Amino acid sequence: MKPIPEFLRQLKAIFRPCSSPEMKQIYTNFLREKEDSRVTMLHREDLYMPGSPNTECSPYMIDLVRKHAGHEILDIGCGTGVNSIELLKTGFHCTGIETDPSYVNKAKKHFPAFVMNAEELDFPDKSFDTTILIEVLEHIRNPTAALSEIVRVTRKNLVLSVPNISALPFCVEHHTIMHHFFDSSHVNFFTPPMLKRFLEQFFPDVQTGEFGQFFNLSGKKLFYHIYAIASF
Repeated sequence: MKPIPEFLRQLKAIFRPCSSPEMKQIYTNFLREKEDSRVTMLHREDLYMPGSPNTECSPYMIDLVRKHAGHEILDIGCGTGVNSIELLKTGFHCTGIETDPSYVNKAKKHFPAFVMNAEELDFPDKSFDTTILIEVLEHIRNPTAALSEIVRVTRKNLVLSVPNISALPFCVEHHTIMHHFFDSSHVNFFTPPMLKRFLEQFFPDVQTGEFGQFFNLSGKKLFYHIYAIASF
């Protein structure tokens, strides 16, 4: 068994979902607030809500993008720009799109960013070497249309990550559920084989893998995320 400090170091290399104590406190505070305000019942929309954009980038995905991306990058679903800001440090040129104008206003302080929908990209054909979708594909209502547009504007490849639902059967053993199921904006769900098959409809070469390892009580290795590198 790895010592605790090493385990904590590895946790920082993933997207850092909230730890169990953090989540417990969040849920406890939420329920206490509702009870104190004398709410008589909660509805689905009270519990299943969209989350805020990532405030920290994933070192694992940033390394993957640096290894495989071309110089010109399109960051779809850039949020406030955390991933592109990190990529700018090593010489990449990034352009971002996002549907929320308030996020775009923050991102464009650092790089070109636009309010735009992934299903209708307002860029000429083959404008970018690489497109990145870091924890975004699960949110897109029409992923087929989005991938068709990505193929149109991309010269080299697509690098992406999504939540991994492969752990679900093992979580059920311990009466738990993965936290991303409570995000109402997650409308697409993938296992590694599913993601690979989906991307192979658009790209001839697709590599997938898992990262963000955690363990259940049985010792089974489980992973929070799936990555993919889809190339022409």
